[in-house]
Amino acid sequence: MMEELLRTAGICFLIGFLALLLKERSPQAAMMLAFCGSVYLINELIIKIKEASGLLTQLTGYVPGLQQYSIILLKVLVIAFVSEICIHLVKQLEQPLLAMIIEWTGKLLILTIAFPVFIELMEQIFQLLPENMIQGRY
Repeated sequence: MMEELLRTAGICFLIGFLALLLKERSPQAAMMLAFCGSVYLINELIIKIKEASGLLTQLTGYVPGLQQYSIILLKVLVIAFVSEICIHLVKQLEQPLLAMIIEWTGKLLILTIAFPVFIELMEQIFQLLPENMIQGRY
C-alpha cells in the first residue's frame, strides 16, 4: 500500500516537474502532459476503488446486513473523490465561486445518501432506551 502511494507521488512530481520545464517552450505540450498524467492517475484510482469494492463485497458475505452499508460507503467515497477533483480543477481555472458550489453540492449529496444510516442509527438507539425514558418520564 505504501509503495503505491510513493509511486503515485513520484509520478505526480515527475509530471509536474516535466510540465514546468515544458511550460516555457510549449505551454500546450505542458498542458497535454499534465492532462494525460491526470487521466492515467485517475484510471489507477478507479482500479483501486474497484479492488476495494471487491474486497468489501467479499466481506459483506460474512456479515449479514453489511451490504446496504457498504453500498452507501462506496457512494459517499465516489462523491467525495469526484467532488474533490472537480473542486481542484475549477480552482485552477480561477473560479472560486464554482468551486464553492461544487463543494456544497458534494456535501449535500453525501448528506442525502448517508441520512438513512443516521435514521436507522437513531432507531437502534431508541430501541436500547427504556420505555419510560422515551416518553419523557424518568
